[in-house]
Amino acid sequence: METITGSNKFNLTHRNLNILSIASAIGAAIALVLYFLDSRELLGVSIWEKPLKFLISSVIYGATFSWFYSLAEKGQKAARRLGNAIAVLMAIELVVIIGLAAAGYTSHFNVSSGFLIFTWSVMATAISMVWMATFAIGALIWRTTKTSSLIRSGIRWGVATSLFGMGIAFTMTPPTSDQLDDYQGIAGAHTVGATDGGEGLPFLGWSTVAGDLRISHFFGLHALQVLPVVAVLIAMAITNTRTQKALLHGAAVFYALTVIVLYFQALAGQSIIAPTSETLIAFAASAAIAIIFGLLVRLLSKPEVVLETSSK
Repeated sequence: METITGSNKFNLTHRNLNILSIASAIGAAIALVLYFLDSRELLGVSIWEKPLKFLISSVIYGATFSWFYSLAEKGQKAARRLGNAIAVLMAIELVVIIGLAAAGYTSHFNVSSGFLIFTWSVMATAISMVWMATFAIGALIWRTTKTSSLIRSGIRWGVATSLFGMGIAFTMTPPTSDQLDDYQGIAGAHTVGATDGGEGLPFLGWSTVAGDLRISHFFGLHALQVLPVVAVLIAMAITNTRTQKALLHGAAVFYALTVIVLYFQALAGQSIIAPTSETLIAFAASAAIAIIFGLLVRLLSKPEVVLETSSK
């Protein structure tokens, strides 16, 4: 008999992370109202666009790490402290982003005054520590038995891909050659081949005229949620565990390779809406590699054995 072992319940049990999610949801609702009521703009978009996006992301991340905490078996005390740290660090980032936006200043890459250098340094330090805490929590739940092996694999792929996606943000911080030639108090950029703040996709803001490192950063970052959800959907739709594993690992490989292709597409200065033939070939190659990998997993994996117990 083939089946999934473990539980697939999503228990959100970390108090402070839950508070972060709830507070961020309330903040997002307020920012959404201000998005339509406040006519002020920054770099061509509403000053409340960035706070709104980061608040929504914090809702999702708070819930994700709260669930991860519930999966910890050994080291629960450490997991709780890491969760507390993540809640505080993400709250600090939100305070900086919201506060500076409300005052009409950009938060990222802004080193135009001593105060803004300080706030940018605080935010960058907080995010670096979130990266380390994510790695640590991932290590604590790497072998968890509180969920099925399929969901556990989704979490592993999600954590690894997310850490890479978070790391992409660090490549945005060095000043560009144009910034060095004509210093205007900005050091770093997410757009490649143009200045930040040009034409972009609605709300997301991703450049439609040049490369944008935020795209690969976004998809990599949210692998932490996407790949466990993919595992859940596969578990709901398919009962054969070997097929489940093949589909999950194939999907995870394709997702990870897509993040890499998106990153190099941005570095080449290509807009997301105008990929070159080389980029399209890279996406096709990623799909082929993912299919081959999935087939190998299907071929080499063994069915899981379930030990049935009597309830007499």
